[in-house]
This record gives sequence, structure tokens and C-alpha cells, in this order.
Amino acid sequence: MKKILVIGAGWEQFTLINEIKKAGYYIIATHPNLQAEGFSLADHFYVKDSNDVAAHIRIAMSHQINAVITDNCDYSFYTASVVASYLGLPFASIDSAILSNDKLSQRRRCNNTGILQPAYKKVRTLLDLTSAIREIPFPVILKPIDSRGTFGVNVIRNEQQLKGAFHEALHYSPSRTLICEKFIEGTLVTVDGFCFKNGHHSLAVASRKFEKGSKPVTREIIYPAQFSNDLSLRLLDNHNQVVKQLNYQYGHTHGEYIVTGNKDIYLVECTNRGGGVYTSSVIVPLLTGIPLNQILLFQSLGQDDVKVENLGLDFMKRSVMLTFLDFQVGKVIKSINIKSMKKKSYVVRFRTIYGKNDMVESIENCASRHSMLVLKGENIQDALKNFNNFQKELNVEYYK
Repeated sequence: MKKILVIGAGWEQFTLINEIKKAGYYIIATHPNLQAEGFSLADHFYVKDSNDVAAHIRIAMSHQINAVITDNCDYSFYTASVVASYLGLPFASIDSAILSNDKLSQRRRCNNTGILQPAYKKVRTLLDLTSAIREIPFPVILKPIDSRGTFGVNVIRNEQQLKGAFHEALHYSPSRTLICEKFIEGTLVTVDGFCFKNGHHSLAVASRKFEKGSKPVTREIIYPAQFSNDLSLRLLDNHNQVVKQLNYQYGHTHGEYIVTGNKDIYLVECTNRGGGVYTSSVIVPLLTGIPLNQILLFQSLGQDDVKVENLGLDFMKRSVMLTFLDFQVGKVIKSINIKSMKKKSYVVRFRTIYGKNDMVESIENCASRHSMLVLKGENIQDALKNFNNFQKELNVEYYK
């Protein structure tokens, strides 16, 4: 039985791990939390931080693994690339993993290529930041070059906000390096793709809504994007060009872009791993009908021979919605009808970080969103109708 090392066995990778389990492989899984959901499917597991490269090499060697696989997480992705390089196993290159973890390197790689990007400056000190502001007028967005989610990301609109935003961003940057960019007004867009045997194809484009204010936390993602066909095709093509420039050649790609009122497309970031919160493992396969978890498994084993025709917008065969529902901050939950809501025919996934007797806290970043819901529809109108029905029937009761 071939042995596969899965780095990052949390809930976001559960569907991928289940695919590996169903295929009959021996699973060695790692995760920093003993309660990781993926451990329930593993034949052997270790509680290890995804950043611990040396430990993962030792684990891989002791088990004489045949493949390493991971998705969704930049840190796990980097560690997997090093393990694969050390053992000579198929995976994305270390260069691709570095780019996926480094927003500044992505910016530099895409300079002077025709790909639109906001003006930006590298920041390591508060003096760097004040200097950058003289060249890039407010509003700006300050973020770590190497954090996950929206940790340490702030929109800055005046000088009074500089110091607090700087120290918060620095706290969440492993490299202690930040990037200050011109804040581009517009619609945030996600484009997901995959590197098949016959090259990369952009598969899905989604429009997003996020919180206004200093914390740009995503609230809603709808596939297909609610744009004209022409703009959606331009987004798919733009993502292909970005992936080509970054030289990603393995597995998933996940890009974020801003579409302005003039329909200009600005690159936010693009990684060589799948989008989190069920995006690559559940949503895109459901949307397209392509078994991407299985194909990623084939690639990790060096057995990939899957080719697909470029279908453009026709890759998206239905509508899928990912949304985040809020509970009442400061209240203690008495009950939630989670089990009955999960049984709805249109509900693909429903997960909450809170349960009975938990006190609801405020949302500070993507990881602290109260609940996440993936639902499907035959088209956007059907998906929105299902969402309205879900909201009406979800019953959250609080202690008085």
C-alpha cells in the first residue's frame, strides 16, 4: 500500500483526505491541533506545526512515503514543496511555494508585464511606511507579505492610523516584512484554476462582497460572478496570464483581483494552492464537475494524464454560493438547529465555530467569522432563493 503524507489535516482538507482514503492509500497526517478532523481518517498522525520543515522531512523519511500532498494553506504548501524536493517526489517547485507565500515577490515578478497592479512599496520600519505614504497617497492598504487570511491587513485612510496598523501587520508577518499598496476601489473577484497535463486553465470566476472599513473581511462569494460575459472572460484570461508569469505548473491556482468602475482588472495576489473555506476541494469541483481532488492525488503520485478542453465560461455548470452568517456578539448561545439545516437538499456545507453555551465574539479576521455556508442552485437566482430560505429557517436561540 502506497503511503501519502498529508500536511495540514484540518477541516478544510477533510474532503481531499477522504478522497485519498477512498482510493485505498495509507495516510500519514499532520496538523498543529490534536483535534484536527482529518486525523479521524489517518492511519498515522502527528501533532506538528505546518512550518516545521525538519520534522516533516523526518516523518516522511521514517515512513518512506510515496507522495506528499496539501492544499489551501500557504505554510503547509511551502513545507510540502521542500519535503518533495528533498525526497525527489512530484509536487510544485519551491520557487512556486515561495511566490505563493510572498506577495511582494509576486508584485515584482509581474512588473512591466502588462498585468495591472496597484502602486506599492516594501515596508519594514515605521519610517519606511511614512516614506511610502509620501509617494502613495491615502487610502492605502497595509499587509504582511506572508500572512494567511486577512491577519494583519488594514485599510489606512489617515496618518493617525499608521502606527497601529503597522504594529498589527508586523505582528502577523513571519518575515517581519510588509507591503504598502494603493487601495483600489472596486469589486473584489476570485478566479480559480488548475494546472492540467495540457496546461493551466482558469475554471471559475466569482464576485465577492466584503466588510467596509479598515478590516476587509470577505462576507459573500457567488459563482459565477455577476458580471457580463465579456468581463468574466477577461478575468479568466487575466488569471491565465498571471499564472504564466508566475510559472505555476502544478495543481490548483487561486487569484484575487479588483475590478474597478472602469472595468480595469488589478492583481491583488495569486497563489499556487487552492482557495480555502471549501473553495478548491468542494466548490470548484461541484461547480465544474471536474474531480480536482482526484486529479491532485494523481499529480502527487506522478500519475497525472488528465487533459481538459478550454471551455471558458462553460466550465461553470451551475451556481454555488459561499456566505458567512453572523450571530449576536456578546450573547451566549442556547441552541442552534445545525443538524436539520445541514439536511437541506441545497446545502453543501454548513459549519460554525460556535455551539451550545458558547459566547459569541466580534469578527476580527477571516478565521473568526461565526459560520460558513456553501449552498448550490441551478443558477444564481435559484442559489439566492435557497439562501433566503436558509436564513428564514435557521434558528439561533440565545440565553436572556
